[in-house]
Amino acid sequence: MAKFPTEVERAVSVRVPAARAYAFFWDVAGSARCIPGIDRCEAVGENTYRFVYQERSMGPVSLVVRYTARYAGNGSDEIRFQSLAAPDDNTDIDGLIRLAPEGKDATGVVLCQTIAPDTPVPRLVQGLIRSFVQKEAETAVGEYLAAVKRALESPT
Repeated sequence: MAKFPTEVERAVSVRVPAARAYAFFWDVAGSARCIPGIDRCEAVGENTYRFVYQERSMGPVSLVVRYTARYAGNGSDEIRFQSLAAPDDNTDIDGLIRLAPEGKDATGVVLCQTIAPDTPVPRLVQGLIRSFVQKEAETAVGEYLAAVKRALESPT
């Protein structure tokens, strides 16, 4: 197995106060529904969650990303998450969600994360897979933040 650590940082503005955005992200299992390709997110301990994604394939290589992460927040503008070494996990993750008020009823959201899945690929094709993993990570973070924006700004 080869790990491909991939760093991504993306930002979005949402038309909700920072306190509402923080509450949304702190509800990890609830906000996980915005993650593209997620199969399930379940609480497994205090501020600790297990994420399992749907299977992804590229040619003969397929992968189901699984990780367990502990979350820590400051109650207002920062939430950190980091993977734990749990049985059957195949991905490391480390990240930060930062919130900054943008006027009275808007919030800037910045998501910085490093994700490193174990990929079952032969050494000869690892260079090709590395660019695929980077592109997938960038696309996923962009789609996640777009879904977060829709969820937070929906009238319901």
